[in-house]
Amino acid sequence: MRECQVEGCDRSAIIRGFCEMHYRRVLKTGKPGPPGPLRERGVCRVEGCGEPVDAKDLCHGHYQRLQRGNQVVDTPLRGTLDSCQVDGCNRKVVSWGFCGAHYKRMIKFGDPLEDRPIRRVEGDGYFNHGYKIIPVPKKKRHLSRGERSIAEHRFVMAEHLGRALTSDEQVHHKNGVRTDNRLANLELWSTSQPSGQRAEDLLEYAQTLIERYGTDPSQTDSLGYAEEATQRGKNPR
Repeated sequence: MRECQVEGCDRSAIIRGFCEMHYRRVLKTGKPGPPGPLRERGVCRVEGCGEPVDAKDLCHGHYQRLQRGNQVVDTPLRGTLDSCQVDGCNRKVVSWGFCGAHYKRMIKFGDPLEDRPIRRVEGDGYFNHGYKIIPVPKKKRHLSRGERSIAEHRFVMAEHLGRALTSDEQVHHKNGVRTDNRLANLELWSTSQPSGQRAEDLLEYAQTLIERYGTDPSQTDSLGYAEEATQRGKNPR
């Protein structure tokens, strides 16, 4: 292999008669510059990295961290670890060699706080304004219009009807207890109403209700409508 065309440089020519170093100089400044000493590239000083040195005893990835002013330089790069570098933590690496929880601690406190346990939230939902919100299984998200979580009382009614509820349908708790989501305690109310009181408007509205709920009184009695809510002086939920 030919040597670099720069006099005094004993590196191998890589492209256009230059070694890699002088070719980069030509690209950056237009001139190859002096030959300079032949530097033996070691490995990155970060423990466990093993990547060749790019600058300041760091590989390219860790050197870029240093250039960007990151708080953490001496931690493994993403993809080099199977799990969080904190001893005893087997959570998936997100960044800087840490899982999401320990990474957020590094950002906030500058320390992963290894001795502080990670709070794990367990359970099947949470409460919002007195209503229980539950996660929706992937196979049943057609009942929630693709939403990953939904109010339990709406999900129970959607399962009962076999379809997702529309935006003008509300589910009312008969006994007023928002956490009592038994189907027997739920009734479907419709907040839909025609824009006018002309006969054709009322007929069109009635036809819409028939198409949605059918004509069987035994079915509609268990559902209820917003008009019933108006008579009771309550707001449907």
